[in-house]
Amino acid sequence: MFKKFIASIALVSAPAWAVQPPFTGVDYSGRYQCTGMDSHIGAFEGVVEMKLNAEQSTGEHGAYGFTLTLLDNSRYEGFAAANLSSLAIYFAHTDPSLKDYGVGIAKLATTPDGKASFTKYYYGPEYEGGGHGFETCIKS
Repeated sequence: MFKKFIASIALVSAPAWAVQPPFTGVDYSGRYQCTGMDSHIGAFEGVVEMKLNAEQSTGEHGAYGFTLTLLDNSRYEGFAAANLSSLAIYFAHTDPSLKDYGVGIAKLATTPDGKASFTKYYYGPEYEGGGHGFETCIKS
């Protein structure tokens, strides 16, 4: 009888372990025009595309695919995790031989004219001996 009781509890409580609350955060998906300053290349411009992965987003936490394309068509792909107004980002150049990859942390905000934006600090540990930069992106 005791074994049946334990098995019943496991079956009843198992769905609670698997069910996540629906995504209730702000969806920051879209195209962003960016300007930045990198410790190696100096000033740069580019476009960021972010797309919500709804399946992996829950509550106030958003999961995103992330792509940055610079004016010279260099492309960085990665992913991001959002929590309220904070965004953590991993990115890597599409040419792995460059060892141009890193992490960033960004503050999400709204511009005075109501557009979503973020300001990011990033660090790349291996590209040309390591480097960092800043980037500001405004949703277009």
